[in-house]
Amino acid sequence: MPFINPRWTNLEKIAFRFFFIFICLNIFPFPLNAVSQSLAFLQPITGIVDTLWEQFIPWAAQHIWGYRKVISIFPNGSGDTTFNYYQILTQFSMALVGTLIWSMVDKERKSYNRAYYLLRWFTRFFLAFNMVLYGFIKVFHMQMPTPSLYTLLQPVGDKSPMGLAWTYVGASAAFSAVTGWAEVISGFLLFFRRTTTLGALLTSIVMFNVAVINFCFDVPVKIFSSLLFLWAMFLLAPDIKRLTAVLLTNRPTRPKVEVPFFKSRKAQLLALVAQLLFVAYIVISQVSADMGMMNIYGDKAPKPPLYGIYNTSLIVRNNDTLKPLTTDTSYWRQLVVNYKGYARVKMANDTLRYYTFKVDTALQRITIATGFAPNDSSYLYFSNDSTLTLRGKIQQDSVYMQFTKHDLNSFRLLNRGFHWVNEYPYNR
Repeated sequence: MPFINPRWTNLEKIAFRFFFIFICLNIFPFPLNAVSQSLAFLQPITGIVDTLWEQFIPWAAQHIWGYRKVISIFPNGSGDTTFNYYQILTQFSMALVGTLIWSMVDKERKSYNRAYYLLRWFTRFFLAFNMVLYGFIKVFHMQMPTPSLYTLLQPVGDKSPMGLAWTYVGASAAFSAVTGWAEVISGFLLFFRRTTTLGALLTSIVMFNVAVINFCFDVPVKIFSSLLFLWAMFLLAPDIKRLTAVLLTNRPTRPKVEVPFFKSRKAQLLALVAQLLFVAYIVISQVSADMGMMNIYGDKAPKPPLYGIYNTSLIVRNNDTLKPLTTDTSYWRQLVVNYKGYARVKMANDTLRYYTFKVDTALQRITIATGFAPNDSSYLYFSNDSTLTLRGKIQQDSVYMQFTKHDLNSFRLLNRGFHWVNEYPYNR
């Protein structure tokens, strides 16, 4: 065990009680939720925990904290919802109250060595799991993917700060992989007791950088990334003096004495096997899931039929050639096909419309619809490497449209590439 003092100070005992309650409230139902996809019988347990929080926090926000609105939005991809802020506030307050009560009823306790060991194990595996989870998503270029055709056409000034950050990382698969491997390696080191200090040090550095990005670019994972940084510092805390001596004051330090949690050799071996199986499960399941997703949504996903950007060159409606007037809300100025089954159209007045876009390559027919249109619109299409022609009807009007395919290599972001030698800065 990393902390084997026979007698702790009062401050150490109080700090342990607080972090024990706070971490357990914040992290549970881990590790159940980490393996629930494979062990279906655990899913009701994790679901009950989530449901209890979703019922209790809105009540606490109104009746304890005086929040006057009804919380109806729960974590949904954003981890910075009103619910999340009141949840962390409530957990922190519960930990304070719990620490006070615990300190009153357990005054005579000399130490919490074994409980502290278990808390560290719990924390480092939770931290390692999330570092590996988010790391491999970046390694496989899935979290911040290659900029879509929509992104390539979007003016920089129209992007959100988060969108700009996503585009910055996603523009380079190599950079995404490097940042991902930094998280994966940090997580791997946390899985093992002897490398926990190094893993916690690297994780604190990596997560500080992630948290700064989240705060500076308004990424709605500010609470969670800050907590991961805090848990890394919690794991690093017992070694701060030793690290300071080695890194800052150039003084010798004693090696850390590690005492096994289990006394028998058999129990130690069983614990090691269980730990290795858990690590193997996390890595294999995450890598296989990310590889599968990469082939469906990522860089290796097949491009849909008619993938590309098409600029309008001619529209004829009922034998009348239309002019691209900026006041015409029905004139298609640009057609973009980026994802299977969907298309985006920019109108002459710069408004955007989104359609379902089904392509039958055998019949050379496109079916286009919106959720607001009473009927689908069907077109025969003819295409080659540089043009696309649509012929059909919109309600009672006959329509003929010609498009010129935009050369994607004309985008500077795609054609610039890498250069060892730059005689002058190329900053555009």
